[in-house]
Amino acid sequence: MATVHITTEASTEQLLHSVANLPADELEQFVAKVLAIRANLKAPSLPAQEAQLLLEINKGLSDEQQQRFQTLDAKRQAESLDAAEHTELLELIEKMETLNAARMQHLVQLAQLRNVSLDELMSDLGLTHTRH
Repeated sequence: MATVHITTEASTEQLLHSVANLPADELEQFVAKVLAIRANLKAPSLPAQEAQLLLEINKGLSDEQQQRFQTLDAKRQAESLDAAEHTELLELIEKMETLNAARMQHLVQLAQLRNVSLDELMSDLGLTHTRH
């Protein structure tokens, strides 16, 4: 995990500048944690079921798996994957797809709990639809 050096009295702009230098996977994790903090500030007494769903929604590959995926994907793009690496990449993709399917199920459950549409919930959480 990358570390960001900040002073004890960092301005919002300094903090944003530091965050802008994070690798993409760490930025995603940081954003998820910031969204969780924001949710706590908006609803400090978040019901346990909603809190659990938010934890599940924010689950992803481990840092090590995410880094390995990026390495293998770069090799795939360079057309330099060997057979074992190709198999490993496919396994990581399958894990990601499984996590994404579970994430969507949890988002739907949370939307139902809050009596809002999935689109409205995703907007409230600062999430965007990914089109493939």
